[in-house]
Amino acid sequence: MEEIGSMIKHFRLKNNQTLKQLSNVTGLSTSFLSQVERGESSIAITSLSKIAEALNVDITSFFKT
Repeated sequence: MEEIGSMIKHFRLKNNQTLKQLSNVTGLSTSFLSQVERGESSIAITSLSKIAEALNVDITSFFKT
């Protein structure tokens, strides 16, 4: 889960978004998003899909090939 979290953070910072901004767009709490980025919480595919859409990336971008 750490890899997905670090990828979320990477894309979020690349888009110059704060956790609060991402939270507002996705409807996910700031604390949850922070925990996911730090690898301290797992994430459901539906939540990951919301994040991908908010960050304008394909959901597959979070997975290494």
